[in-house]
Amino acid sequence: MDSTLSFAAALGAAHAFAGGPAETPQTGVACDTLLYRHLPAHKYHGDRDALSCSMMKPLLVSPAHFQEALIAGDKQSDAKDFGTLVHLLLLQPHLVSEELAVYPGVADRTQACSSFWSSHPGRLVVDEPTFASGRRLAQKLAETPYKGRPLQRFIEEGIPEATIYFTEPATGLRMRVRIDLMHPDISFDLKTTRHAAARQFVRDAVDKDYDLQAYMYSLARCLYEGATVAKPFVFVAGESAAPHSVHILTAGETLLNNGLAKFEDCASAFKACSSTNFWPDLSTEGVADIDVWQQHKTGSWRAALASAAGSTHAH
Repeated sequence: MDSTLSFAAALGAAHAFAGGPAETPQTGVACDTLLYRHLPAHKYHGDRDALSCSMMKPLLVSPAHFQEALIAGDKQSDAKDFGTLVHLLLLQPHLVSEELAVYPGVADRTQACSSFWSSHPGRLVVDEPTFASGRRLAQKLAETPYKGRPLQRFIEEGIPEATIYFTEPATGLRMRVRIDLMHPDISFDLKTTRHAAARQFVRDAVDKDYDLQAYMYSLARCLYEGATVAKPFVFVAGESAAPHSVHILTAGETLLNNGLAKFEDCASAFKACSSTNFWPDLSTEGVADIDVWQQHKTGSWRAALASAAGSTHAH
């Protein structure tokens, strides 16, 4: 997959992928950056010509894992579906009637339930309890104060699901990002999380490569706006289960620097593997040793057992 494109080719590909001239993208300060305000989610996620953050993440495991993930495509889960639901309710409520179907009742294994799911292809399908939970969380997020104002005010002032196509300067690779909320002063990223505490979410942020996302999205926006200093990248993390704790966390310097290191690792790996058409996996040959803390230690109960055995023999 050669992702190095001229601006004319990039613009043409973007027009074709977006389904023609229905939306003319805005050209950024860097002439090959394009901003789409209304690119449908399925078109964005279906693009395999420009690298996205989700596409790049498997490169952090190995190039071979990247290729396998590209073939396998995105895997759905209840947690991902719930996150999509909250995104839709909070950021794009005008699309709910087009993109969402709610099963009247609790999802089960009955024929009626299976038929309902299969009769709504291309839509997000959830049952009534999930929909109710999503509505409660979306409402709480909208009302959560940030900088003295409810988050809903920032949503009204920004561009939900803003898509930016750009060329990464060091490698010439064509890339894309989809910012949950591109506010004039802030880039917001909405996350649903199983964790109630902020510190647990931050651990997840590293494990799930949200740091890579924060850096990549900030880079794209800087290139589009011609900025040398990135706008704050702010995570809005909502606890999926009641009572729906909400944490608004600005990506700090250490997190962004870690994301930068991951980004450079991914981009350079993709560039090198593409040029050689060699995508190695993690196969190795070596010696299996263990650390001191992993070594087996005899339980303290053996001393008690020996003492009891000695007492028995004495009698």
